[in-house]
Amino acid sequence: MSRKLISKALEVISGGALNDWLPAPIAAEVIQVVQEINLMRGLVRSFTMNSRTVKRPKKTSTLAAYYIPDGTTATPSEFTASSVTWDAKKLMGYTMLDEEALEDLETLPDVVSQVLSDFGIAIGIGEEQVMLTGDTTHLATAQTPQAATTLNWYVHDARLMFTGIFTAAGDTGAATSVDAGGGAFDLELINQAIYNLGVYGRIKSDLICLVPSEQATNIRANSDFHDASAAGIAMASYLTGLGSAGEGSGTARGLVTPIYGIPVYEAPRATSGEAVVYYKSSPLLGDRRRIKFKSAEVIESDQRKYVVSERIALNYEYDDALCLIDDLSTDIVS
Repeated sequence: MSRKLISKALEVISGGALNDWLPAPIAAEVIQVVQEINLMRGLVRSFTMNSRTVKRPKKTSTLAAYYIPDGTTATPSEFTASSVTWDAKKLMGYTMLDEEALEDLETLPDVVSQVLSDFGIAIGIGEEQVMLTGDTTHLATAQTPQAATTLNWYVHDARLMFTGIFTAAGDTGAATSVDAGGGAFDLELINQAIYNLGVYGRIKSDLICLVPSEQATNIRANSDFHDASAAGIAMASYLTGLGSAGEGSGTARGLVTPIYGIPVYEAPRATSGEAVVYYKSSPLLGDRRRIKFKSAEVIESDQRKYVVSERIALNYEYDDALCLIDDLSTDIVS
């Protein structure tokens, strides 16, 4: 985080507090931290929301063409459409610092820089968690983060904001799931997922596969995947600028290996024992407000509070364009 930029910001703002204002260059640095932490920012489309709620059209029927002999009335097909709503919700981080730690003007920019950097990491983690495993209906009655468990989340857990990709892939409207039956991740599971995606699976370069860390570890260790598809590896190399099996400049962060032309990415915060293959144009992330930073003095406790927040929304244009592979073995093959 640029100490020079932060120092300049503190000089401009009276009283040495950042308040509501965060200069664009500093905001850009915080956003960069978020993007570096959140793998999913690079794997889904995004758009800027001009209002807190945005509706986009979604077709609910398919037009058809028929052979119509001369002199015969054409067979009609009906076009119908509904809408998908993106409702921006707030992701926020909050902390308190003793004023003594902030009284030295020499160290103040360094302290603020560290706070911003840590908040950027926290926001990035929160984003990735909700984009992968968000569940708006999950049990969440724990009154503190420390009291939360896997089965009972904290009442303000970030994952309660939206339905994540792994959760959506297991919902009723998604493509038929592939049951691994407790077995290891293999080529046939990917092949079946492609088939279950139907029309969305036709162009393999339009698909993405996400796997948790234990599956990524086994894929890297399994020589069968190294030669899974020479054409697929060549295609992934062309599309990503990488060499085979994810070698190269590292421009595609998290890439494990391409399988049948589908890039497989390791998502450490994904659900263990599951994988998802999805049409990459289906998930759509809305950015209503990127990074707002506030600071205020708490006189009674001789402290200063810092708050950073953003508003985002996640939804899916095609529910049936996500396919879950579930009941995978979580054993690490040595």
